[in-house]
Amino acid sequence: MSAFRGIATGFLQAKIRNTEANDALKANTLARVGETLIGETIPNAVEAEKIRRNNYDLLVGRFGVSGANVMDSSGYTFNESTMKKLDDDLKANNLNDEALKNANFETDFDTRYNTRVATAEEKYQPILKQLGIDGIGSLGFNTVESLVKPTTTTAKDTMADTVTQTPIKFDSMQLSDYLTPTGIGVALDSNKFAKAAQSVRGFDELIKIDPVTKEAVVSLGDRGIEFTALRDVTQEYLPQFGTGKEGEASLPAALSFADKVLKERTEDIIFGVRTASGRQEGMVSLVADSKTPGVMKAGNTFSNGFLTSFPDALSQKKYIATNVRELPTLAQQQLFAQKFPEGIKFSDGTDAKIFLLQITGLSR
Repeated sequence: MSAFRGIATGFLQAKIRNTEANDALKANTLARVGETLIGETIPNAVEAEKIRRNNYDLLVGRFGVSGANVMDSSGYTFNESTMKKLDDDLKANNLNDEALKNANFETDFDTRYNTRVATAEEKYQPILKQLGIDGIGSLGFNTVESLVKPTTTTAKDTMADTVTQTPIKFDSMQLSDYLTPTGIGVALDSNKFAKAAQSVRGFDELIKIDPVTKEAVVSLGDRGIEFTALRDVTQEYLPQFGTGKEGEASLPAALSFADKVLKERTEDIIFGVRTASGRQEGMVSLVADSKTPGVMKAGNTFSNGFLTSFPDALSQKKYIATNVRELPTLAQQQLFAQKFPEGIKFSDGTDAKIFLLQITGLSR
């Protein structure tokens, strides 16, 4: 029994002792209802709201406020199971970031939260009032102040001295309206792509050709996200490399280009890149590899340039979250997190890789 439940039970039992004898039955029944309400219902509701807020905050880091707002409204922030369903839906569909960015929604997370709290308190207060502990229904609910959006626009015609109110058209808050199935556009044959992917990123060790069926046999292990990210980028650029059936003639060229683009979106941002004018610094520091002369490896700190541009933890996390969120697909976002080295700390001491794994859904 929690300390809170013990205090609540003792309080209620004291109330019962002070009840007149002829009200004992009613008091006992009310006490049992009150114990359940105070010892279970309200604490469970508070915990559920904490989970939902934490999940919402993670989604803000991944998809921005608008994206997280729609996902919460669509019911994905309830628990671990619904968050897993979100990941599955995003793997099967492309998210229309542009539509989300420009959307105008009728409610946000805070207004929905306040509505839930008000509804709960309206339901609990009659029982609590009878128990003589008015107001405890708010315990744990930190109600936030939020602006209520207007639902109409007002236009005044000064010539006619009339006022016209027009309902504001709000955008959909169902995530399904911002998803499109992956693979739309020039078709990308899975078998042909797997065979072509043997030429890049060492995938030849993981993709073999069956000598009888001539089909690609793929055993990716822990590199499945990287393979999917490469496929996403290839699909993105394939239409630019030819319009033949399934882009067959141009698939190798599109894949080779996609390999370079994927590197630019992940490793080059993290570790920097060598250019004609010298090395362009990345997010993390580089140090000489003692085992391989002339080779640089990731250090254990952010680079000087990164720390100069983003001196505090808040700005560091915001930059990284924004950079990751701009990657077009979930697999690319998750690959960025996987490629980020371990041991790099934000200015507040928290681990940057763990932060990335969390905002990309690879860790809870």
